[in-house]
Amino acid sequence: MHLYEEQFLEEHDYPRVSKPTKVLIIASTERCGSHMLGHALHNTNSFGFPLEYANPANLNKWKEKLQIDDFFEVIDELQQRRTSPNGVFGIKLHYQHIEQFGGFENLVKYFPDAYYVLLTRENVLNQAVSLSIASQTGVWISGQQPVTENPEYDYSSIDESLKNIIKNNSSWRYALAASDCKYIEMNFDNVKNNLNNTISKIADFMGISVNNEDIPKEQVTSKQSNKLNKEWAERFCSEFNLSSKLFPDQKPKLVNRIKKKINKIFS
Repeated sequence: MHLYEEQFLEEHDYPRVSKPTKVLIIASTERCGSHMLGHALHNTNSFGFPLEYANPANLNKWKEKLQIDDFFEVIDELQQRRTSPNGVFGIKLHYQHIEQFGGFENLVKYFPDAYYVLLTRENVLNQAVSLSIASQTGVWISGQQPVTENPEYDYSSIDESLKNIIKNNSSWRYALAASDCKYIEMNFDNVKNNLNNTISKIADFMGISVNNEDIPKEQVTSKQSNKLNKEWAERFCSEFNLSSKLFPDQKPKLVNRIKKKINKIFS
């Protein structure tokens, strides 16, 4: 996979600070539109530059560039470099990136009082198709060089992607609600149609001021979906077996034990 190289340019650094006063975390899943939102927020110069700093591939490049091996020291350094003048640092985290922090508990300890924006897509199947395509082409962001320009339809890949997206969205909701974190949920279909309102809502949520003139009126990244995405989604639906088990990896013995305990409670 070719990295999004622009993220490493020093021209995106702000004047150095010791630490941010506020942290924005875009809680996301792959192909949910978080790249577009992150870039739109960056254009305002009020939310840092929310990127996937904890993505293992990006992280390895940052370690090499900064000559730092420790994960937390890398994030410390990035906060000093990428905190906007109003004191806000932004970062995008897919749910699996939490592993880099050693679990959700450690993420909350490292970023206490962070503000979370949970970004989802209404059509999760289209998101899964997009994920399957990007996994093959290596193009996750507009401008990346493709590994291949001829992705092949793979039912299993889309099926697995769909399950993982639904699971990770639910995991985000559970973790954020159960830990009483400050968060709002936004649907990307609404975000892309009204960036001005979206960014204003996030600013109000965080208690910061943003100049209306700095808010982009249109998407600042290019749309990647095309005719192929629609064809694959339609084909997947036509092949889906309604009688198939949604999560076949569930252990029957464990399920039976749970049922027995529930029956005892209500007997």
